[in-house]
Amino acid sequence: MESQRMDIKVAEHVVVPFSGDSGGNGELSWGQQSVWKGMVDSGVSLTMTAVRELAPGAQIAQFTAEYGFYLSRYETMRTLLRFDADGRATQLVPTSGTAVIEVYDADGADPARVAAEVGERYTAVNFDYEREWPMRWALVRHQGALTHAVVALAHHVADPTSALAMFEDLRDRDPVTGEPPRPPGIQPLEQARLQQTPSGRRQNEAALRYWEQQLRAIPPTMFPAAVFRHHTDRYPGRFWQAEYTSPGLHLALRAVAARLGTNTGAVLYAAFARALSATTGVGQVATTITVNNRFRPGLGNAAGPMAQLGLCTIEVGADFAELVRSARRRLLTAQKHAYYSPFEGDEVVAAVAADRGTSIDLRCMFNDRRGDEGPIADVPTRAGISDALADTRTVWKEVEGLHQMFMIHVNPHPTAVDALIQVDTNYLPRADAVRLLELMESTVLDAALDPVVP
Repeated sequence: MESQRMDIKVAEHVVVPFSGDSGGNGELSWGQQSVWKGMVDSGVSLTMTAVRELAPGAQIAQFTAEYGFYLSRYETMRTLLRFDADGRATQLVPTSGTAVIEVYDADGADPARVAAEVGERYTAVNFDYEREWPMRWALVRHQGALTHAVVALAHHVADPTSALAMFEDLRDRDPVTGEPPRPPGIQPLEQARLQQTPSGRRQNEAALRYWEQQLRAIPPTMFPAAVFRHHTDRYPGRFWQAEYTSPGLHLALRAVAARLGTNTGAVLYAAFARALSATTGVGQVATTITVNNRFRPGLGNAAGPMAQLGLCTIEVGADFAELVRSARRRLLTAQKHAYYSPFEGDEVVAAVAADRGTSIDLRCMFNDRRGDEGPIADVPTRAGISDALADTRTVWKEVEGLHQMFMIHVNPHPTAVDALIQVDTNYLPRADAVRLLELMESTVLDAALDPVVP
């Protein structure tokens, strides 16, 4: 609670000079545009914050060197935004400058709690995009010794994959020369330049044509108000979030995927589409999906955010095996057309909506973060699936706000489907969201446990 927050102040500012090899100003890359749109829509920096406990003997100098390494090597870490009269964002990347590490003294307090408090502040307070470097650093001292480091990144300059790549570059440096073992990847200014070349424009135009075709065919919303006009939900809060964990569904997905010769992502999306259609009465399901474009040539170790939204559409039929095959095709098609300028994509959405004479709301998201798990060698048995069903858990809590109507994030997990579900009950009552999850799960389980199918 706010009254329990600690009264902590910065004890020292450590100046970190840096100098990079490249810089300039230009458009945001498509990945940056995509994340920036999400930040504008949500009103927050979507900050990624990490707190790490330090080994005894840690010195401030090693962290000034680490911060300086990131600032000097990666354009994204020294990116400032500029805005035109219409609010359109571009980027300015200085080649040199100074940053600051904040040092907090925890004497008389638990240093771990001080570090957590600093991390919460870094997460809660939006970055000053025009004047503040998009990476914040703090160190916590206790009785003269460093105990914790706190690092926060604004999301428009990094995603989890690029943040890990930066850390690996630091970790794998040559112990004698201090040089990383690989180049830093294509920097965002260069990405943006390549995206304006003829080949980049062809990719963009093909993607936008796909989006336009789908936008002209899909329902304007997945949650038509008439379905729930007379519904009274017994949960009064508007925004709800659930942590869902199911080892049984994990095994069932693998069993069905092995039987059909596909991946578990296609099976799960097919089950989700069927459950969503049954809940809302909309036969043609259209959702956005998050696509990590690092699978594209030259972008595997690119700096900065690379995830963009794809638009996946699918007709829900009666045969589940055929629905899974269709989901596999439709997901691949959506992924293929998820590399484009989101700023221009907004213009396409607005133009199609004007032509159709109705608004188009795409705030229904399915985000499978697991990646392709590869061939399934060890196929689960019906008995193993049935035994694991008892361990399914769903824990709901009310939250302050959401920028989607309904969203499922499926996280990597070795032994369970681990998902975060978010729902705005102005569009889908929580009781119906519960039934949707139950139907999604039972659809896969029925397919996996069908005694007729070997």
